[in-house]
Amino acid sequence: PYSAGRPSRQAHHRRASAAGMAASEVRIVAFGRPERDDAVSAVLSAAAQRGAGTRLVTSTADEDFATMDHGAIDWRGTLDNAHWLVSSASTSLEGASPRYAWGAAMTFGELEGTRTVMLVDMPSDPSRLAESWGAVIGRIRQIHVLFIAPEAIDALSALEEVSPTELLQSIRHRGLVPHVCTHLPNERVALVEHSLGSVSVQTKRECQPLEWLAAFLCGLPSAGPGQAGVEHASGGC
Repeated sequence: PYSAGRPSRQAHHRRASAAGMAASEVRIVAFGRPERDDAVSAVLSAAAQRGAGTRLVTSTADEDFATMDHGAIDWRGTLDNAHWLVSSASTSLEGASPRYAWGAAMTFGELEGTRTVMLVDMPSDPSRLAESWGAVIGRIRQIHVLFIAPEAIDALSALEEVSPTELLQSIRHRGLVPHVCTHLPNERVALVEHSLGSVSVQTKRECQPLEWLAAFLCGLPSAGPGQAGVEHASGGC
């Protein structure tokens, strides 16, 4: 397995209870490129359209993303009262400084009670998928929602030496990630493996995978626990 278990929270949740939370009360922070041309910014944009509060953490205007001053980011303050922290696997390949910030964000998220959402996307250089996936595995115990981009499923299945149909369940069982999911736009189907079972849901309308993920993140806090709650959040696109 990727890890022996998940650590207990070191910090008390300072947020109010998620019960009855509307999308407008969900706060999402993401770490990504300043050009806003990556997967995490697409999720932020779709979540903002649903009324969620969003914030992108990135390099400043006078520095390059690859050599940004990662130590200048106040993750504790940034993540205060945030429900989700969204990052992508490919960001870990952007340079030493972004990778350090990428890891630090998850560590502070764990301490602050902010749940990490990791997008496993195809890097611009597909041959580096194993490298980015290795970085994710190194942090997998800190991840609450692991989203596999549909275009990465076949290549990731080959790396994991499992069939594409078994990939999500295999990762969830081996990594003990609470939610492992994907969205197949051509079939309009969302697939979620979670700690209490498996969900396969036909979405209400056609949408793109990252739109679906934004809807899932906006809906999950108020959807309620268990299978029914995950099913409800999964069909909201």
